[in-house]
Amino acid sequence: MAAYSLCLRLLCFALLMGYAASAAPIRGHGLQHRRTVSPRPFVSACRKTSDPQLCFHVLMVSSAPPAAPLNRQIAAVSSFALHLTSSSYLLARQLARMPPPRRSPRTYRGALQDCSDLMSNSMDQLKLSISRLSALNTARGPPYMKRSQVMDAQVSLSASFTYQDICSDELRQRGMPTAATSRLLQQVGDTSRAVRVALDLADTLHQSITP
Repeated sequence: MAAYSLCLRLLCFALLMGYAASAAPIRGHGLQHRRTVSPRPFVSACRKTSDPQLCFHVLMVSSAPPAAPLNRQIAAVSSFALHLTSSSYLLARQLARMPPPRRSPRTYRGALQDCSDLMSNSMDQLKLSISRLSALNTARGPPYMKRSQVMDAQVSLSASFTYQDICSDELRQRGMPTAATSRLLQQVGDTSRAVRVALDLADTLHQSITP
């Protein structure tokens, strides 16, 4: 048990350090950029979402300028969700390879493997949504074509949200017992919130395009 606890602590520390190393340049660049630009457009866009505080925080530390088109802001939130999903994927895979703790259900490893597969699918959908949103930067043609591209991004975001939801249900229903699986559940929940914000922003964008 002591050996398991030590491995768990080392795993969590390694993941935390990896997140800090990858996120620090993004935060630094974003905050430096914000010193000379008003964040008011972010406030306006985020006010229409289900989680304005999360929306505003993510956009403030992203590389998307406040005056950027809404599709770039949605892509920034989707990229944040992608980063969290990647971290959840790695954590689920690592936990599935470690010896299960005492009193864990027989389905312990199966649930973690299911979650890692779901996170992989979720990452694919988030990448698709980012690609479709980025394509709007150079899109030409009538409004209905742009609306169609936004709808494609919405479908991908919705699929990603569903995969996150299924993983959460798996972890809850099977009574996963450890601190690390609780952390995984919390992280998946945070990702779902970010994807929901991206969906809200995408809905605003879709409505703003005249048919």
